[in-house]
Amino acid sequence: MVMQIDRLKKAGTKAGGAGAQLEAPLVRVLAERCAGCQECVVRCPTAALSMDSQNWIAQADSSLCVGCRQCVRTCPFSAIKVDGPMLVAERKDPQPVHIEELLGSVQELRPGISSWDDAVHEAERCLSCPDPTCVKGCPAHNDIRGFIAAIRDRDLSEAHTILRRTSVLPDICSRACDWSTQCEGACSWNLAGGRAVAIGALERFVTDQEPVPAVGAVSGAASGAGAVSEEGAGLSVGIIGAGPAGLAAAWELRTAGAEVTVYERDDEPLGVLRWGIPGFTLPDKVIRRPFDALVKAGVSMKMGEAILPGDLERLLATHDAVIVANGALEPLMMRVPGSDLAGVEDATEFLSRMKAALSAGETPLDIGADTTILVIGAGNTAMDVARTARRFGARAIAVDWMDRRFAAVRPDELEESLGEGVEVRFLTSLERIEGVDGHVTRASLVSTKQKDAKSLPKVLKDTSKMVDVDMVVMAMGYRVDASFAKDVIPGTPVRPPLEPAKLPDRRWIASGILAVSQPRVGKMSLAREVTLRRSGEPFRQRVWAAGDALSGPSTVVGAMAQGKRAARAVLATKPSRPSRSGAGA
Repeated sequence: MVMQIDRLKKAGTKAGGAGAQLEAPLVRVLAERCAGCQECVVRCPTAALSMDSQNWIAQADSSLCVGCRQCVRTCPFSAIKVDGPMLVAERKDPQPVHIEELLGSVQELRPGISSWDDAVHEAERCLSCPDPTCVKGCPAHNDIRGFIAAIRDRDLSEAHTILRRTSVLPDICSRACDWSTQCEGACSWNLAGGRAVAIGALERFVTDQEPVPAVGAVSGAASGAGAVSEEGAGLSVGIIGAGPAGLAAAWELRTAGAEVTVYERDDEPLGVLRWGIPGFTLPDKVIRRPFDALVKAGVSMKMGEAILPGDLERLLATHDAVIVANGALEPLMMRVPGSDLAGVEDATEFLSRMKAALSAGETPLDIGADTTILVIGAGNTAMDVARTARRFGARAIAVDWMDRRFAAVRPDELEESLGEGVEVRFLTSLERIEGVDGHVTRASLVSTKQKDAKSLPKVLKDTSKMVDVDMVVMAMGYRVDASFAKDVIPGTPVRPPLEPAKLPDRRWIASGILAVSQPRVGKMSLAREVTLRRSGEPFRQRVWAAGDALSGPSTVVGAMAQGKRAARAVLATKPSRPSRSGAGA
């Protein structure tokens, strides 16, 4: 601990703020407020706080403090004040790749950490907090403190082993996650107003240095070893959907020795990972890995076999349990005048055919340097659409009626899009689409205003403006097939309460993740925890749900975590179909 504090202080940088004139953090305990509950003592990562056994109040040793302010966030009586700088080494992010010729490029743009020295430097910024809020911010509850400690020890095998306990897609998640609202958003340094540990980049470093172990493979075991336990022996499980949730559930079940069959309506697996995320963000070779590994491990993959709500009873007669993990595939469309014109399409259709064209080095006939594409939405999918359009030389304009401050887009993805020439107009909405001979020619846009994140934007009168466009792509999000919610898993999508008082586990409130400086991070983490718990509970006898089917459109890591949780519930319950000899219900 002393060595860690010395290292942080020697490499430390000073954060601004009220106490920036101080050379080191200064901790003050307000004795009249302290109730001796010891929350600060047990959570301080540097042992800067202890208890005065005579008066039973907290006492501080400022010489050990690095200014993370975990004590300030967790004290229930506001009895601790910390002034002065944060002492933490500077974060060094890999610099994005700048492509001189964007046309036709599928080159990955976000490089990983390239050397062990850089990885260890970043790993040493981690405080190894006793109650790490980053773990609560991670939908999968990865042992972030543990795998970062393994990197610090240059133990790649141990880092993989630790990640394997909670994640089967670390190579994918480390590229596709929005860390700013998840693990890194909940990092102690970020909650204190500083720069978070580069958790996503460190996770990717582990998978870049050595491939993710195959299904069932553990430290020291041969790749492709298959099941490593008998926990699921004799169980047969059917999984609807071959996206992140379904594949994660299959991985967990197969590792435990269960027989698994995955039913996918498309001819190809992986759902949004395959068609919705461009190769310059998530390369195809990374996307295919989990599917290929599961096939090699003996999971039966039935592609092109759509499962409808009426098929559930047949599946329950065939399998001991069913996990519903179909994705949110129905695109949201703005039903404005002209939305039925040729040249108006949804993001799924656009991304699917454009990704195929890019991979084949072809140029579709309806897009080129003289094409203007209007993208409705400014979230991550919309940015993928716009950036893909730019790779064919088209002009891309993305509009969103939200204020930029509240838009659901990764900050780094927005900046990358702007850097590639995408025009992003916030506080702007689509009013109508006009055409000639049945095809789009222009669109009417209107301005909006938004008071705060809780309020919907309002359209401003007399602000219409026409824009010449050749194509309109609706990229506002997706919804789940409502028939499943009605007939198979009623009550979905689950809408968790965002008020902490309604949650059963008050340790989340006490952890400090609900810091006033980052309220959105804490609320999102709490909401994810509710849906994660729900994925472990059956919706009816022998039926579980995970991913988009459970909670509506979500993230890759959230879907994966729910898939694993549903699989663990099946293994714990060990249900049996009535047709099995001597089986119970």
